[in-house]
Amino acid sequence: MRLIILNTLRRNGQIMSVINQFIKKPLRKKDIFILNLIRISICQILFLDIKEYSIVNTAVQIAKNYKLDKFINGLLRNICRNKKEINENLKLETNIPKWIKNDIKNNLGVNTLRKISSSIICEPYLDIKIKKDNLQKINWEEVLDGKLILNDLIRVKNEGYIEDKPFFKDGFWWVQNFTATLPVRLINSIFDKVDKNKVAILDVGAAPGGKSFQLIEDNFNVTSIDISERRVKRFKENLIRLNLKTEIICKDFFEHKFNKLFDCILLDAPCSASGLIQKKPEILVHNKKANLEKLISKQERMLNHASSLLKVGGHIIYCVCSILSNEGNNQIRNFLKHNNNFKTVNFDERISKYGKTLAKGMLLVTPDEQKIKGGVDGFFISIIKKVE
Repeated sequence: MRLIILNTLRRNGQIMSVINQFIKKPLRKKDIFILNLIRISICQILFLDIKEYSIVNTAVQIAKNYKLDKFINGLLRNICRNKKEINENLKLETNIPKWIKNDIKNNLGVNTLRKISSSIICEPYLDIKIKKDNLQKINWEEVLDGKLILNDLIRVKNEGYIEDKPFFKDGFWWVQNFTATLPVRLINSIFDKVDKNKVAILDVGAAPGGKSFQLIEDNFNVTSIDISERRVKRFKENLIRLNLKTEIICKDFFEHKFNKLFDCILLDAPCSASGLIQKKPEILVHNKKANLEKLISKQERMLNHASSLLKVGGHIIYCVCSILSNEGNNQIRNFLKHNNNFKTVNFDERISKYGKTLAKGMLLVTPDEQKIKGGVDGFFISIIKKVE
C-alpha cells in the first residue's frame, strides 16, 4: 500500500497527463475518490510490477459502489492497450510542479532538472548515524545489511520498522540523512583546533535531535531550542535512548530570553522542503507556493534574530532542506546586504565536494548528487561570520 501511494505521488505529473489524455470530460470535484482510484490504478499499470488484470478487476469492483464500473473498466483497459506508447511519450520533468521546476531550470540548468527528475522517482534509502563509541564494536554493514557511505554513516533499505532494527533500543545509533549531518561536520572543521567544551552552540529548530546528538558526542556546549512540544517530547525520548544530555528549551525562538551570547548558531530554518520531494512526494501535489513568501519572511527574521545572539567572531550556520534559490543563496545575499558586520566564509573542501558552491560560503547539495550512491536529500548550507 505504501509503495503504491508514494509512487502515485512521485509520478503525479505523469499520471495526470495520462488522465487528461484519456478522459475528455473532466471529473467533478465530488468525484475525488474516483479520481484517486484512477490515479493509483494508472500508477500500477505503468510503473509497478503488478498484473494488469488484477489492477483492472480490483478497480472495477470498487467502482461498482459508485455505478462507474463500466467507465473505469473501459478507461483502464484502453490504457493497458496503449501502455507502451504512453510510456514512450511520458517525460519525468512533468512530475515536478512549475514553482519548483522553473527555479531549478533558471538557476541550475535543464541538465540538473533532468537528473533531479530521474532521482526523485526512486525509492529513497535510510541513513543511520552510528554513535562514535560503538563504531568499532560491531560490523555494522553486516548487522544492518547496509553499506558504509561515510566512516560513521550506514545506508540501508528503507523497509520494516526502525525500532526493530538491531541495536536501536540499545541506543547505538539514530536515523539521520547524509546531508543533515553536513552542518555539524562543518562546525567541527571551523572549531577544529579549540577546546570544544568551551564552544557555546545554539541549535535552533533542534527536534527531533539529529544535529544536537552530533554536537553532543563531539563535546560541544550545546543548547537546543524548538517550539513544538510534540517534537521536543520525541527529542527527549531519543536522548534517553542514546544516553545523551543537553539543555532543551521548548519555546518560541523569537520570544525566549537567552542569558548569554553564542559562539555558533545552527539555524535549521523552516522551509518548503523542496529538497525532500523523494521522501515527501506529497509536496509535488500540494502546492506550497502560496506559503513560500511567509516561509522566506520567517527565515529572514530568524537570521536577523540569530545575529543578535552571536558573539563577535562567531558563526551562523544557516541551512534549509530546500533547493529553491529564494530560500538559499538569495536569502543569504539579502541578509549580507542589510548586515555589513557579517561576511561569508569558505567551506572546508571535505564538505564542499558533496555539492555545488554557488558563491563563497554557500553550498547547494541537490538530490541527484552522484558522490553518494543512491542520492541524497536536497540541502542548502551557508557559513556567515560576525565581524567587528
